[in-house]
Amino acid sequence: MNLPASLFTEDWLWLTNAVFAYFLYRALRGAPWRKLLDNDIMVHALVGLLVGAFIFWQFNAGIRPGFNFHILGSTLFMLMFGWQIATASITLIMLVTWLYADIGLITLGVNGLLMIAIPVLFSEWLLRFSKKNLPKNLFLFVLWNGFLCGAFGIMLNVLATTLILLFLSHYSWGEIQHHYLVATPIIMLTEAFVTGMLITSFTVFEPRAVMNFSDEEYINGK
Repeated sequence: MNLPASLFTEDWLWLTNAVFAYFLYRALRGAPWRKLLDNDIMVHALVGLLVGAFIFWQFNAGIRPGFNFHILGSTLFMLMFGWQIATASITLIMLVTWLYADIGLITLGVNGLLMIAIPVLFSEWLLRFSKKNLPKNLFLFVLWNGFLCGAFGIMLNVLATTLILLFLSHYSWGEIQHHYLVATPIIMLTEAFVTGMLITSFTVFEPRAVMNFSDEEYINGK
């Protein structure tokens, strides 16, 4: 996570910037902004989560460049606001974090694909899969799409990051395994717990703030 520019060639950095820029453009263009802005509770939830996520992004642990960890929040934002607004929101958090930490903006693309695009799109796919194939009740929603999806999203992020570090950087498999993969279970459990706890709280106490949840669909008549 937070891969520095020094690990890659300039061609790869600009290529990933172009791909991520297109992904962000699609998200911004298709986002249900009117549905968000017409719901004051959802707007307040978004502002609060943006501030909270920015703070969490500042608490990261690492030993070497590229080997650091922090909570992403991708699954939570997707469940709360849909993949388009989640993409825009976490991109904003990343941009502010990069500016605050004086990190080169040229790395937005590669990090955005790893920390935003992969977990957000996976969470969106898993939500659609569960709505189509699993019973609709609150317990399954928060357990499957919250706790487990949060952990799976981190697992995919780590897998993609590992492949990029292995094939495009100077790090060896031994270094990646010793300094990066060893901490994967901890960050997976942390992401799962935070995502599950927050989505449970919102769905129970303020379901109107969750764009992908409704009482009629998941609770009433169950």
